[in-house]
Amino acid sequence: MNVYIFQSVPDRFDLETELVKNKKDTWYATRYRKKMKVGDYVFFWMAGPDERKGVYGWGVIDSDPYIKDDWNSYGVDVTYKEKFGERLSKSMLQGDAILKNILLFRAPQATNFLLSEEEAKALINLTKSRGENPPVIGA
Repeated sequence: MNVYIFQSVPDRFDLETELVKNKKDTWYATRYRKKMKVGDYVFFWMAGPDERKGVYGWGVIDSDPYIKDDWNSYGVDVTYKEKFGERLSKSMLQGDAILKNILLFRAPQATNFLLSEEEAKALINLTKSRGENPPVIGA
């Protein structure tokens, strides 16, 4: 099982309003699409101004990537499983010894970011420490 971060920008897709628990949606699958599988977990990150940057929740991939004709690109279906009461801010992630070096911070010009097992565990632990309900890996 893989764990990803999918990135949006508020002027195109505002996670504060669009991420709704149990809602189904489609996201671009531009990178790592050959690795994406049904059941993989996704954390949803919003870029933009620092006061809005952060992880807003998580979900599950519901389809293999497919060509989405009206996008002229690949998409992947997801279901939002949790919307956090308070986002995990950029500074929270950067304060973690492991998460401070994730690809999202080193090369943020993409939609999809694959986390290593160590990074995924660190993000899940940070989620728990903030009193949020993270996905369960390896259960």
